[in-house]
Amino acid sequence: MSNKAELTAEQVASYLDQHRDFFEAHETLLDVLKLPHPQSGEAISLLERLVQRQRDRQMQLGRQLEDILRVARENERVVVSLHHLALELMTCDDLDDVVATCRDLMLSEFDADEVVLRLIGRGKSRENSLYFIDPEDRSLKQMSGLFQKRQPVCGRLRPRQQVFLFGEDSSAIKSAVLIPLFEAREIGVLALGSKQADRFHPAMGTLFISQLGGLVSRALSLHLDTLIQSVESHGENR
Repeated sequence: MSNKAELTAEQVASYLDQHRDFFEAHETLLDVLKLPHPQSGEAISLLERLVQRQRDRQMQLGRQLEDILRVARENERVVVSLHHLALELMTCDDLDDVVATCRDLMLSEFDADEVVLRLIGRGKSRENSLYFIDPEDRSLKQMSGLFQKRQPVCGRLRPRQQVFLFGEDSSAIKSAVLIPLFEAREIGVLALGSKQADRFHPAMGTLFISQLGGLVSRALSLHLDTLIQSVESHGENR
């Protein structure tokens, strides 16, 4: 019986790693060493396995490139949509125009199924998805975290939040993004809802969504203060 300790797989791997020219001096081993095929399980030569491994790597790189191109095309589409939104908002004459423009473009270019604006103030709500929230309304506490972080939130909403934003008949909304609207003060919330559970998810990037919120906040602020002051003044003169 030999007294020599048997080599372990780790020792063999370490030796080959340190002597990478090993098979140059022992080329015949490339033909006689057999490994299982990764798909069929049939025995193939080491050389065949290396060729297959290279093909697999090329296919993986191809898929990664396709993913990169897909993301790039999607980002380009969003940038074009944001530019279109900015141009349209610049032509709005009043608050109702801003709301209508936001709603139309969010539905057509940002793949939303529902669009709701909830603005903080004592204005009069409309039937065009514009709703005012009294600053003293306790329901605003549901949005406190949103304004503290000043970052959009994506994913599934809590039941109370969903009803508050999209109404009692909002069960069709499976995912949403909440965008805080603010400038010098808190303006409100823009909520986009989707019937697809994976349309707005927590892992998605929010850079473009934040930029969208900035555009809408600026457009709203140009008309909102004048409208609220007019409503409050009208109430005081009654």
